[in-house]
Amino acid sequence: MKTIRVIFFALIGICMCATVSAQTGSVKTKTTYEIDTKGKKVIDSKEERDEFGRVKKEYVYDEYGDLKKYYTYEYKGKKESAVYEYSATGKLKEKAVYEYNDAGKKVAKLYYDAAGKLIKKKVYEYTYYAD
Repeated sequence: MKTIRVIFFALIGICMCATVSAQTGSVKTKTTYEIDTKGKKVIDSKEERDEFGRVKKEYVYDEYGDLKKYYTYEYKGKKESAVYEYSATGKLKEKAVYEYNDAGKKVAKLYYDAAGKLIKKKVYEYTYYAD
């Protein structure tokens, strides 16, 4: 499979690079760099995607290019079901679980600590236009 590197530059010094499959056109990885005024390129983040284009893993780096933390993502069907946050050493820090209503809309995101204790809940509320 042939890959093509696509590079985007922004005026603020951020370079986003993606490896794209020439066969399907789907993104396999996306890497974001910060470039200082001297042209030094430091990795900011990297995403690995599955064959459906969904993010499987996301790595976050500090200003020196050292890994700070990473996330893994779970899906049920097409919907994101959970996100796990890990330290750079691989220790689970937090888990977030999504809840959906019968219409398939995301209604809540529940956050748990490493011990499985609920620490906060984010609620999504939707307002609809009348037909």
